[in-house]
Amino acid sequence: MLHFEKLEPTDAGLYTCQGVYDGLPDQVKIELTLEKKISFHDTKLEQFIKAGQDQLVQCHASSIPGPEIAWFRHGISTNLKNDHKYQITNDGLVIKNVQIEDEAIYLCQASVTSTGEIKRAQINVQVMHQPIWDVKPIDTDGVNGQDIVVRCKANAKPVPKYSWFRNGIMLVGERYVFTADSLRILKSNVNDRGTYTCEAENNSGKISANFRINILVGPVIAPLEEVRVLEGNEARLKCIVREAFPKAQITWKYADTLENISPSSDSSIEIVADSIEDSNDNLVGSWSELRIKPADRRYNRNITCVASNKAEVNERQVRLIVEYKPTLLINSESKEFYYSWLNVDSSGSSGSSSSHVSRGASVLMTCIATGEPKPQITWFFKTEQIKHDNVKYILHKQQSGLSQLEVIPDRLEDFGDYQCKAENTVGSSYRNIELRMATSPSLPPLLILQATKPESVNFQVTVSNEAESNGGLPIHTIKAQWRFLNSDWSNQNEKNFPVSNAERLLVHVGALMPDTEYLFRVAGVNKVGLGKWSQEIKIKTLSRRQPDPIRVLSKEDCAASTKCYIEWTSDSNGGSPIRDYLVKWRRLSYKDSSNKHVDTNRLGRWSDVVIIKAPITNYEITSILPNSFYEVDVVARNDIGPSASQPFRIRTLPGQIGELEAFRKPNESVINRIILICGSIIAAIILFIIIDVLLLMKFDCGLLAILTKSCTNQKEITIDFKPTPTKIVQHTNKSNHPYKPISQTEDHTGNASIPLRPNENV
Repeated sequence: MLHFEKLEPTDAGLYTCQGVYDGLPDQVKIELTLEKKISFHDTKLEQFIKAGQDQLVQCHASSIPGPEIAWFRHGISTNLKNDHKYQITNDGLVIKNVQIEDEAIYLCQASVTSTGEIKRAQINVQVMHQPIWDVKPIDTDGVNGQDIVVRCKANAKPVPKYSWFRNGIMLVGERYVFTADSLRILKSNVNDRGTYTCEAENNSGKISANFRINILVGPVIAPLEEVRVLEGNEARLKCIVREAFPKAQITWKYADTLENISPSSDSSIEIVADSIEDSNDNLVGSWSELRIKPADRRYNRNITCVASNKAEVNERQVRLIVEYKPTLLINSESKEFYYSWLNVDSSGSSGSSSSHVSRGASVLMTCIATGEPKPQITWFFKTEQIKHDNVKYILHKQQSGLSQLEVIPDRLEDFGDYQCKAENTVGSSYRNIELRMATSPSLPPLLILQATKPESVNFQVTVSNEAESNGGLPIHTIKAQWRFLNSDWSNQNEKNFPVSNAERLLVHVGALMPDTEYLFRVAGVNKVGLGKWSQEIKIKTLSRRQPDPIRVLSKEDCAASTKCYIEWTSDSNGGSPIRDYLVKWRRLSYKDSSNKHVDTNRLGRWSDVVIIKAPITNYEITSILPNSFYEVDVVARNDIGPSASQPFRIRTLPGQIGELEAFRKPNESVINRIILICGSIIAAIILFIIIDVLLLMKFDCGLLAILTKSCTNQKEITIDFKPTPTKIVQHTNKSNHPYKPISQTEDHTGNASIPLRPNENV
């Protein structure tokens, strides 16, 4: 026996075994063949090749017998052959002039035809190339005090390493934060300005890019001081920007309206600015001067200097004060004259020598002055300065150019011209304010008849708004008086009517007698007293008649769907008390289930008349339909007769579907009727069956058999009816004779026997 410790490929071959058998030499030839399955060795499943060169993708396979090698890309569908791009060798696949596009999954296939064995190695080929810019850094503007972020990203195999430099010196320190594709500079300042470099490098090469970082500095405006100038002179306001980068642009605007100040819109404006050029690196200062000539009080306001650049916008306000002497105003609050009067008793008038005068009515006179600086106001009467005495003169505390003097006159000499003086550092101004004596109204009102009724009259009273006509004080009341034609004014009736600011007043006088002549007059009343009476007007009231048509007070829209509250009043009863009101209504239209109007004018009928006893003037209409318009007629009646008819409309709210039959949906109404009919039929059938079963159980004959007279067993069925019980006899004879007419007899017990079949005894 030949034993191999370890077979080697060289052990294959023809072997001869020689020996002696029965003394004779003999030999046997044996051929040894070897087989070995395919295996890959020295073949990495991820291989890196360099771009721009011819590179070998290694693949080594062994087997016995030896394998055949084939190459594929993107699966077995693309078989690679020897050509200008690829060359297959014993060591692998040569890729000529490698490009990034050659990066892929390649298959190295080993096969043995004699055994049919096939084996593949999947090789991930990575193309190593030097960095290529994906995001190239660019010049960046940062704002002083804020973070700056610059992006720098390259595409490379293997992944590149990034380095950052400033002016050729590598960046280090806590203020610099590096990420895979960016540089962050924390809280930048002006010292961070300069030229920077981003460098990306791997074992295939490196690239770099320079960029510039500019640190923008917002404008720093120097404090502005208040500017004072006399009216008519030139005002100059200067705004200085101490530093900024880039150079700041300076503009002006009014602080209250935010309106830009420009020479193009105001010829009094001139703006002068510096001519300093911008700098690439250094902080830049600048200034602008606003000139106003001539300056007047219109410019007495806050003005804003606005400095702006790419970093930010800053503002500072300055107060421009244009000084001018006081100006005294005349307006609704500060008048040219005021009125007061002296209080007198009944012994005389204020103008007579026998008057007993007490303190007069106080009057508050107002003086308003404008000026810069704010003026001080003093009061004079007949060249003497008025002092506060809290008796005749009360000086109220001044506020913002306003002063008030309260005068309480006690004699005629207190009336006349008072002087108001306003003074500041620029100058002073005077104005006379007259205190006049007020009187009762001197011009009587104008009285015009508007309407006459049996028990009332209406007038229009016109009063004058002129102070002179009203005695200097507004008329606050109109006093109306009336009397019978054949009486005198000592027996008059009167009524006061308050007056608003309107010139015309409507006056209604009621409780008069029908068919009667009266005299009317009116007079105006102010705080002094009663003025002159108007011209008397003779009026005759109308005779008694029917009441006027009612006037509706309630709203058209009801508060419910099936009822509605109505309310009314009667402006005139026609000279005879109203006894009652007649109320009736009818339906005009409604909205159906599809929300369409249905007109019922031809179908609607008036309801029964409801009588409402006076003085009740309201009623609640009930049992009406939802979502409908109704016409309502309310007639007032007195002893003379009914008022004219004047119908009005009401509208009910929408109701629930099915609330009333008129508003059910048509389909639902039909279905409900069908259900009701079917239910009734089913109930009748069930009742019939129950009665039939009970009779069958008790008498062996059901209700149907009784009705068809087909029962065969003769049993007596007694059905009690009140008050007369009836006895029904059922016979069992099965005769085929025709039925005879049914007869009924009475016995002495009051029971009735009904023979159901012929020839049978009861």
